[in-house]
Amino acid sequence: MVAAAVAWKAGKVEVAPPQKMEVRIKTLFTSLCHTDVYFWEAKGQNSVFPRILRHEAAGIVESVGEGVAELAPGDHGLPIFTGECKECRHCKSDESYV
Repeated sequence: MVAAAVAWKAGKVEVAPPQKMEVRIKTLFTSLCHTDVYFWEAKGQNSVFPRILRHEAAGIVESVGEGVAELAPGDHGLPIFTGECKECRHCKSDESYV
């Protein structure tokens, strides 16, 4: 399950703390890309809703959940569209984000 910032009223936003193996990033820059539109139009292979668009972003790590060892508050962070295990053939490919 993915949680996002929720605006309950003007000037008040709630963001749940990160759970196990999750990272909370304060987004500083973002855009809506073709992949977002593709999945929003339900053309993607896994068009699951609700979906948080604008995955092409950059920000600062605010906090990390239990088990996160590679990032710490204050680090620069870039969210990616699909998670990476770092173990499979795709993740170990030279073409991977890792």
